Amino acid sequence: MRTIIIGDIHGCVKALTGLLMKLEFNQKEDRLVSLGDLMDRGKASYEVFSFFRQLKLEMKERCIIVRGNHEQMLIDTASDRKMKRLWYMNGGKETEKSFFFHGRKVQTHIPWLEKNTVLYWVGEGYQCVHAGVVEEEPERNSLDTLLWDRDVIMGDCYDKRLTIVGHTPMREPLFLKGDGTGGEILSCHKRMDLPKTGMICIDTGCVFGGNLTAMVIEGRKFWLEKEEGAAAK
Repeated sequence: MRTIIIGDIHGCVKALTGLLMKLEFNQKEDRLVSLGDLMDRGKASYEVFSFFRQLKLEMKERCIIVRGNHEQMLIDTASDRKMKRLWYMNGGKETEKSFFFHGRKVQTHIPWLEKNTVLYWVGEGYQCVHAGVVEEEPERNSLDTLLWDRDVIMGDCYDKRLTIVGHTPMREPLFLKGDGTGGEILSCHKRMDLPKTGMICIDTGCVFGGNLTAMVIEGRKFWLEKEEGAAAK
């Protein structure tokens, strides 16, 4: 079974569908992991949310949605009115508009997000979180680290079990060994051995004019594919 891991989508539904077409995504056989931030900033947040909601219904445990800081900001608006301003400042207004255009209120879907997103997911020899980890075991990290951290990526200071993240936009996918020597840019289409340690960031800034990147894992090998974001076309 292939595992397809996709970086931050942010409402870029055309990039998402185009990427999955390139990968010849097989809903009945593949495993799909989103690293979070399905919505906000982009124009088609409703379409992206609806796509994953349907996939989760049909694929069940083979569709994993890791919670991002943007999902968390939306969830927090249900109990803290002040959070709505922070969410708006980070693209939440675009999400509200997208849902409103389809006659929906995004807030009514908060219970679904709470139930169907996870803070981390552990695969075969690697793990996925939205932002970062300090402790190797994701459950030992704070919510703030899992959803918001950028220090581990920027400082290249994580050298434990391979962790795949999004959250911090890069021009290209980046592998960091965690020894402070800097990152190694990863090329698309090249089959590579899956590292045992370090961190791979696959957020390549789709909504900011970059690409939407996927990491495909088969056994102990992996390769990358990308699709241009709408602003880049």
